[in-house]
Amino acid sequence: MMRRVLIAALCLAGNTALAEEAHVVIGPEQMWIEFIDPIEIMWVGPNAYERTQVLSGSSIEIVGFATDPDDAAILGARAFVAVTMGTHSCDNLKDPLAYYVIALTPALATEGPFTTCGEVAMSVTNGAIFLEEDPMRMSTEDGGQFIFWVPGRGFTDRME
Repeated sequence: MMRRVLIAALCLAGNTALAEEAHVVIGPEQMWIEFIDPIEIMWVGPNAYERTQVLSGSSIEIVGFATDPDDAAILGARAFVAVTMGTHSCDNLKDPLAYYVIALTPALATEGPFTTCGEVAMSVTNGAIFLEEDPMRMSTEDGGQFIFWVPGRGFTDRME
């Protein structure tokens, strides 16, 4: 009886780990997020045998993609944004977050982190990815954090 309970527990644990893994095809590249206790690892490459580790951390999530032909034309490159738990502290009791941009260029690049204590929304503007806390904010009391990511320049607080 005890052996069946142990096997059932291991199967359940295995299903939980599999549920946390992801695989996405992004044109000629693929992206994997694999759970390897206690962290997650993100890989990018043409296949499972020729891939590069681009990020590791706790609770990796994809914020958005700028990989379709229209977004890539506006941006000048194909890229996507990922977030993981940050290591900095937050006074407002929110979880610390670390945002990264993974550029799918011939020289695969991971840029970041942009650290914040609040979630950010991603949009693609002319030549940049724009990350902004609460873009629907009505008050000007708290300006909120924002940053641009420009291909070839990385993170910047100006579009210039």
